Amino acid sequence: MKHIDILKSSILYVTFACLSAMFTACQDDIIIPSGNQNTFDNVEGTFGSVKSAAGAKALTTININGDKAGAGHLYFELSKAADKDITVTFKVDEAALTAYNEANGTSYVMYPTNKLTLENDGIVTIPAGKRKSASVELNILSGGTVGSTYAVAVSATASDGINMASNNQSYIYLVKPLAAIPDTQKGEVKTLCYIEVNNENILNVGEYTMKESGKPFFDVVSVFAANIRLNAEGKPYIHCNPQVTFVLENADKLIRPLQEKGIKVNLSILGDHTPAGMRSLGDEAAKDFAKELKAYVDIYGFDGIDFDDEYSEYDKVPGHPGLVPASQEQYSRLVYECRKIMPNTSLGIYWYQSDDYPRGDIEGKTVNEIVDYAVYGMYGGWNPLSTDLLEKKKQCPYAIRLSNGISYNTSYLNNIKADWGYFAFYDLQASKIYDTKISEIGKILYNDEVVWSGQVYGRTDFTSSETTARIDYKYYLGEWEVTSGTSFKWNNTSWSSWGGTMKYTIRIEENVKDESYYVYGWAPPYNQITDKYPLLMNYIAETASLSIPIPQTIHKPDATDPLLWQLCLGTLGDSKQINSWKREDKEGTIVSSFGNGERLYLDHRPATNSQSTMIPFCSNDNGTTWLYIHTNFGDQHPKNNFTLKKK
Repeated sequence: MKHIDILKSSILYVTFACLSAMFTACQDDIIIPSGNQNTFDNVEGTFGSVKSAAGAKALTTININGDKAGAGHLYFELSKAADKDITVTFKVDEAALTAYNEANGTSYVMYPTNKLTLENDGIVTIPAGKRKSASVELNILSGGTVGSTYAVAVSATASDGINMASNNQSYIYLVKPLAAIPDTQKGEVKTLCYIEVNNENILNVGEYTMKESGKPFFDVVSVFAANIRLNAEGKPYIHCNPQVTFVLENADKLIRPLQEKGIKVNLSILGDHTPAGMRSLGDEAAKDFAKELKAYVDIYGFDGIDFDDEYSEYDKVPGHPGLVPASQEQYSRLVYECRKIMPNTSLGIYWYQSDDYPRGDIEGKTVNEIVDYAVYGMYGGWNPLSTDLLEKKKQCPYAIRLSNGISYNTSYLNNIKADWGYFAFYDLQASKIYDTKISEIGKILYNDEVVWSGQVYGRTDFTSSETTARIDYKYYLGEWEVTSGTSFKWNNTSWSSWGGTMKYTIRIEENVKDESYYVYGWAPPYNQITDKYPLLMNYIAETASLSIPIPQTIHKPDATDPLLWQLCLGTLGDSKQINSWKREDKEGTIVSSFGNGERLYLDHRPATNSQSTMIPFCSNDNGTTWLYIHTNFGDQHPKNNFTLKKK
């Protein structure tokens, strides 16, 4: 922020409103990784500014859902540390909003002032030797018209010899009343999904809905993750990397659409290789950090906080004021302080070790009274906390990781449905296909199928597009690189059945849409035949899988080619003879399965003779006798299973 210092009075009046040139660059000093930013180091004199907590930029929107209240959080910052206590008084300032509208050609309407109050009448003290005040809460009761956008301007005055700044400024929030968040309850179990926003978009969880009820499959999504760090003064604060910051700055486009569907959105808090962590905050530090968390919840509209006590360096706690030796009791203290000032905010725990969760009563409150849920994070394993600590309906003793596809334990899922309250997923990715498995999970937990829209969002997308990774009829069309498991290779005296992998390209084209394909080039070294006469491959819509019947007639006699051609299994008659391939009458099917990434696996069912490969044989007597016609007898032949990768 740019300031002009004029020494005229012993009272500073700050009206922080971004008023055209006079209120230049009000967003420039709003940095979400706030730490110990000092924006006044190169400015002479002493003056101050009104800022929003949680790094909120000017005109950040606070949403009011239904009859629930909202809140903003403001603080006052001096250009230099005061040599005495400074009293600051904030006030709701409609005149500042009017000035902003006139200067910027806007027409924001003030939110009903009878719905606005400031904590402690807006009065706060900056202690001698400090530059920043504690934050003051702007309470916003439900009011106004749903769907309309209002504004609230807040200014401040400071006393005791602070010089007057000529660029009088105020801070402005936008306020938007919204309908109440719809109820998504579809059973006794809630589903939670952690999204790695460094790579993925939280909007993708909203594309899975229950077939019968139309309710979202996922009840809660957690933005993973902001971090707890220490600033230069040794105080814990919330650090947000650019990807998390992107979510916060675009809450209206990322968080709000999910909430409108009834999906709760939580913010994960993770350790970050500093001594600060859930278990090391002293009592006062826990209070301060809880207040900072509340600012993020209120300003960005989060429904909850999810604590993940990983990566903190508790062995480095000594020498840091405000921190104490790590203990589970101090973890309980932090959650207690959060619960005390956020009674209606969901507070969750992610844990996987013996000491990374809260334990012990605080101020007469048990862990069960202050924690809403706990997720066991050793994915694929089953491990509940003691029910003496946390009741079953608040626990997720089994969770799965989605990074490498979905594998789940049916018995564990049935146990979750019978007795427990949560089931969690980690790392939903736009490039992966989960619809079949998630639908199976939906049937177990809710006796209902899950429908996926097929729409995906890239990390920074606000609108969806049809996935290019979805396995449907169109997915298989095009060129694929085939790698055989091994091959037959002539070594001048005999055939080796372990001749190494072979790579070649096949082309899949439409035959009957949504039913079948033509496959060209399937059986090298016979491309002169298989490029001309394709295989017929069937598409099985129910499972989005493939089948190729073998043997298969690929050409019937005609005027151009009077021979009957059939692709079938060929076996070695004599491994020491270069030209000894024989047609095998065995019938079967080449079937597909989908693996990691974009790899497709094809194999024979039933399993074939290990000494067989695919060969085109011909007949000039309508199949009574079959001939092997090939000139380069020593060509390498692919065998066994086949791995396909889209080109």
